[in-house]
Amino acid sequence: MFRESDAAAIRRCVPDPSITLPKIAVPTVLVWLGSAAAWAAATAVVLSDVTRWWVAVTIPIQAFVTFSMFTVLHESVHHAVSRLAWGNQLFGRLSMPFVSLFGTFPMFRYIHFEHHRNTNEDFHLDPDAWSAWGPRWQLPVRWMAIDAWYCRFYLTSIRRRPRKEAIGFLLNLIVVIPLVGALIGVGYGWEFVLIYLLPQRIGLGTLAWLFDWLPHHDLGVTAKIDRFHATRIRVGWEPVMNPLLFYQNYHLVHHIHPAIPFYLYVKAWKNTEADYLDRNVPINTAWGRELTASEYRAWRESTSWHDAHTAAEPDRRERTRFHSLPIAEVRRLTAKSVSITFDVPPELATLYRFHPGQSIIVRANIDDQKLRRNYSICTAAGSGVLRIAVKQLEGGKFSHYANTMLREGDALEVMPPSGQFTLTPARVKGRNIGAIAAGSGITPIISILASALATEPRTHATLLYANHDRTSVMFGSELSMLARQFERRLRITHFLSRSASAEATVDSAIAPASYERVEAGRLTVDRLALLLKPGRGGLDAVDQWYICGPEELTKAVTNALTAHGVPDAHIHRELFVSANRMKFRDNAEAVRSTVTVTLNKATIQLTAARNESLLEVALRAGIDAPYSCNSGACGDCKAKLLLGNVHMEPNYTLTEADVADGWILTCQSRPITDVIHVTYDRQKTKTGSRTRHGYPDSKLPSLSVGLGGKPEQRQVVTHDDARRHQVKTANIAL
Repeated sequence: MFRESDAAAIRRCVPDPSITLPKIAVPTVLVWLGSAAAWAAATAVVLSDVTRWWVAVTIPIQAFVTFSMFTVLHESVHHAVSRLAWGNQLFGRLSMPFVSLFGTFPMFRYIHFEHHRNTNEDFHLDPDAWSAWGPRWQLPVRWMAIDAWYCRFYLTSIRRRPRKEAIGFLLNLIVVIPLVGALIGVGYGWEFVLIYLLPQRIGLGTLAWLFDWLPHHDLGVTAKIDRFHATRIRVGWEPVMNPLLFYQNYHLVHHIHPAIPFYLYVKAWKNTEADYLDRNVPINTAWGRELTASEYRAWRESTSWHDAHTAAEPDRRERTRFHSLPIAEVRRLTAKSVSITFDVPPELATLYRFHPGQSIIVRANIDDQKLRRNYSICTAAGSGVLRIAVKQLEGGKFSHYANTMLREGDALEVMPPSGQFTLTPARVKGRNIGAIAAGSGITPIISILASALATEPRTHATLLYANHDRTSVMFGSELSMLARQFERRLRITHFLSRSASAEATVDSAIAPASYERVEAGRLTVDRLALLLKPGRGGLDAVDQWYICGPEELTKAVTNALTAHGVPDAHIHRELFVSANRMKFRDNAEAVRSTVTVTLNKATIQLTAARNESLLEVALRAGIDAPYSCNSGACGDCKAKLLLGNVHMEPNYTLTEADVADGWILTCQSRPITDVIHVTYDRQKTKTGSRTRHGYPDSKLPSLSVGLGGKPEQRQVVTHDDARRHQVKTANIAL
């Protein structure tokens, strides 16, 4: 039960934004000077000839001056213009006439403090609540007459106000009202309307809408109950919204820290963001969609604004280092699969932040053998939850251990997220995403779909998910929840190969509805081709495709999409292949070699036996070299060949440009010269990001790349069975 003592504690505990208030807020002073100059220029234009068409320009300018001068007035009320009391008094009084002739600075200060004290109370207590009261058709009129309501509100309290303040207000009315009448009487009525009355009404209407109605309407919580839920912020389009709204899109920050200058609201929010999100404060996008704290985190993760305001990514050394993470939960998904949720400590939160579709390498000591496996993260980016799913395979040591022995409270060694099968940033307001998954191929797909739909309000998605039967569907309830949450924006079709009819498969895990349905039988190329026809499945309008499953299915689906005219750059795929299929062939060219390995700025010289891979050489010597699949599939063992020649077996991750630049997969590379030097410390090249798009099957040329001006110092000989696809070792068996 929520008690008043709890509410009082919430009101008292205000996060420290760690901002030093300036002696004088220079941007605020510049706003006043610029606004005054703009008003004077527009006024001069109108007075020169009121009949000319340019009044259509001067009216918006002077309306905006009302808005900008209100910002200075507002800052003055909260002593945010200067630490000196007289400085705030000066700018407050100089700004007031541009906002409203009928009020005074002390009057407005009282009115505004009543709003802060009684936020979202009845409009007789909170004067700004008048902007949201009554029928909606009245609201624009109320907004444009907000100063009239302020005067009435003040008059009802005038007997309780200091005598000097009350007399000043009444004298102002006595002077201003006759003055306006005199201007009209001597023939300047039209100029008064064009220069002042009309622009001011437009400006005040905009102010009441942006300052009063948008931040507070329909919240249903008052400041006396919880200050953190009585006002909202609006996120998105910050480069436009921040200067245009004078940062009032972060209005909640102002209510929590009213003395902070407006141009520091975003900084204050970022400095205390975690505290705000822990309180689940009201957040809307710029266009009005409500966001939960987890949705906000996911949304920020996908925006360039967030990237520009966060710390730099950890270096490669940190990215290839294991950390022991405790297990928060092991949950049974199906009879042969579990999900594993890790408890990431706060100091590692940035390091383990991930992009949708990425994966982690986990390591465990099982039967005195250290095993590594690569698993996709199956939660939305920015959710703060690091979770994988492990499907038990026949003969699979790690998958058997995870499904039968791993418990909450245990720990696994986990490498930070990596991988290139990720959601590409949206370049438009909305897009159509198509996803095809089979078995445990759903793990990166569910992350991609959840992240895209949560952060892109106009994006639609379709998922085709293939399994044997209803008992093998992983994340069935989670998918149904997503489909309900994003109804009309997410459609799911389940294909169950061992079911004779769709009706026989219906249960609570796969509930048929307008957003989710079940099809009996396999997902075949013919079925996909039928869905790709215009008007049949809606898939003809898909902008980006994401495919994850066994090699045979992925190839067939890719060929079908290509035949339908989908550009290869719009097809993102991740294959699951068995490591047992990747066997190194004895090579007559392989020789014993002296191998120099550089890792984490340390260099060691080793001896490689004939037909021993460079990775095997490093691991045998106790070097903690990065790797996962040991089959040329994941790309985690990638290193730069600095000296010598190697023969590289199947390569599913490096592009031709990568190989030309000297990159190799050490698990698949055998020395064919007496001296070899490789380094794991070089950063990934830009061309490597292309691997997620796929490339046509072709034999990579043997390369001879000079090093230090000497020809034929470095050579990578590749095998013609290599495929240019993004691949991952499988925990799938369909």
